[in-house]
Amino acid sequence: MAPHSLTFKEYLGCWLHERWRTELILKFPGVASAFGWNWKDLHNRHEKITTTPETDGRICHWRDSSPLTVARFLPHVGGQILQHCLQQWPVAFDTRPNACSDRPEVSFVVGVRGTGRLPQFQATVASLLGQSDCETEVIIVEQSWQQEFAEHVPDGARYYHTPTTCREMPYNRSWALNFGARRAKGRVVVLHDGDYVVPTHFGREVAKRVNGKLQSSRLPRYIFYLDQAASERVQNQRSFQSVTQLEQVVQNNPTPMAVTRKAYMEIGGHDEAFYGWGGEDNEFLDRARQLEHSEGAFLPVFHLWHPEAPNRSGDRNAEHRDQIMAKPATSRIKQLAARPFGELAPSVIWQD
Repeated sequence: MAPHSLTFKEYLGCWLHERWRTELILKFPGVASAFGWNWKDLHNRHEKITTTPETDGRICHWRDSSPLTVARFLPHVGGQILQHCLQQWPVAFDTRPNACSDRPEVSFVVGVRGTGRLPQFQATVASLLGQSDCETEVIIVEQSWQQEFAEHVPDGARYYHTPTTCREMPYNRSWALNFGARRAKGRVVVLHDGDYVVPTHFGREVAKRVNGKLQSSRLPRYIFYLDQAASERVQNQRSFQSVTQLEQVVQNNPTPMAVTRKAYMEIGGHDEAFYGWGGEDNEFLDRARQLEHSEGAFLPVFHLWHPEAPNRSGDRNAEHRDQIMAKPATSRIKQLAARPFGELAPSVIWQD
């Protein structure tokens, strides 16, 4: 919603419930700190936020993902929130061949299919290769009938191609993530996507928190959804400096997520019965909650715009997810952990 379309009641309500706190945190951070507030404490009027000591993160007690009203109503304020976070959490884009470690602490796993989102993928991988103060690696798993990505993957990343079982097979994100996680060298695996740019200290903060007893955690306190024009500028310029308007700042997203590699294997990885779009992340998160898991999200993530995927299967997968999740998480863990996963072929073969 553009600012000029707001009614006076909406504008006043936003000021009374959301914007005053936002202005305090952005313009008077010292004063906000005296109240125990920082950027992670921004939320909507009907939502409750609690702090998790193990990650210094925030739990938004709202069932679904939730866009910040102050950004939705006032996109220039959304841009200010973005720039405020970037001051604390800068992004570094890097494609050096030696940007990955031979002995990583954190492994980023990214599954891809098709080159339709190549500019987004390249910017995302550059931000993953731009990690500092933490030994990391980037694993790219292309899942396709024919290879398309080999020449586009920087030398600093590890690349694998997993041929689909037939030309018509839909994308199986679970299989791609499982394949990459099984070959990961890091103690912690970040289950990532090819359109999420992350700060340069993302890996460092994940390794610091997913440690000791803690086995897994949700990561993004907010995902900043850039529009098409802003995304193209970031992809071309490798800079967020020109991004001043942002309508979609979303909390409570299940991805990306971090889990120790050992725990990932113990709970059976992602369920490879999911084909097409959606469902697998929610089901996996449900099983991950059987671990020493934190819901306290603590990092900003920046999503690059792309057209919606064709032939989306959200309704079908939502029904499939609900059927699967009707079973207890413990029984699903036992079943999936006993099944071979992350191998050269999916554990559940596609049948049209």
